[in-house]
Amino acid sequence: MEMIFLGDYIRQRRKDLGLTQRQLCEGICDTTTISRMERGEQTPRHSTVTALLERLGTSYDQYVLLSREEIEIAALQREITVASVQLQQGEEPERSRARAQVLEKLGELEEIAKSGGIEDTPVIRQYLLSVRAALRTLEGSISPEEEITALLEAIRITAPRFNPAKINSRPYYSLEEVRLISHLALAYSHMGDHKKAVGIYSQLHTYVTEHNHGLVKSGGGMPLVAHNYARELGIRGQYKDALAIAEEGRAACVKHSHYQFLPGLLHIMAECQHFLGNDKESKKLYERAYRLYREFGNDRNRSILQKEAQKYHDMDFTS
Repeated sequence: MEMIFLGDYIRQRRKDLGLTQRQLCEGICDTTTISRMERGEQTPRHSTVTALLERLGTSYDQYVLLSREEIEIAALQREITVASVQLQQGEEPERSRARAQVLEKLGELEEIAKSGGIEDTPVIRQYLLSVRAALRTLEGSISPEEEITALLEAIRITAPRFNPAKINSRPYYSLEEVRLISHLALAYSHMGDHKKAVGIYSQLHTYVTEHNHGLVKSGGGMPLVAHNYARELGIRGQYKDALAIAEEGRAACVKHSHYQFLPGLLHIMAECQHFLGNDKESKKLYERAYRLYREFGNDRNRSILQKEAQKYHDMDFTS
């Protein structure tokens, strides 16, 4: 494996993309930190380095030295992610247990961040704010409008001049920023503003198509964005466009071995094929999506699929 000095890599990659130090570090750290990194005089915390490298369209997943606090924080974030997925996809009593675990781990994360002196790290503050907003949304304790306000606040921690109408005026985002922008579009969808949601997803799709080519992690954001964009197009009855976007997402899932969104993408494709008059293909896709939902333990969406397949094709998966 080729060994390369992190500071040299950041400087060269930044220049290749035509970014100034100020553009790269905006909202994440100050220019002094970047200058010291590039000169080899400072190595910031892992969360900061990861966010910077993701903006540069690459990742920092291997051979990373972390402090004790950062190792604990990374482990807690993984546990929160797993529990959040269970909360979204499961049924009672699993949902209640998952909610309790998310709250518990969030509390532990906040305590470790404070004790480690990194509560003011922008990336950590952004993560905590976004998770709590998502949790309150799932609980139904905030309105879509309040959710949008919270998400914009979270995004603007690291992207102070973020404008939902001009996403691609800024040619660099971290994966967390991509996820937050996608979540923002979903909030507009929940509010009933599907036109605005599609507008955001369209811009975000262009971004992940043109950037993040070096990001194997999460497929560079393509599976997530394609899933939500295709879903929104389907809501608007744009089935041909939705099918094409969903296929891009499916291909990205397979290419990067990132399967979280695969059953949902197949589900969307099945519904689109039905409305396009291709019922034979639709049935095959419903069967594949059902099997994957079952394997992944996604009971909520599996139940939705069963009702759809029964309605459209008189299919029965219970036998």
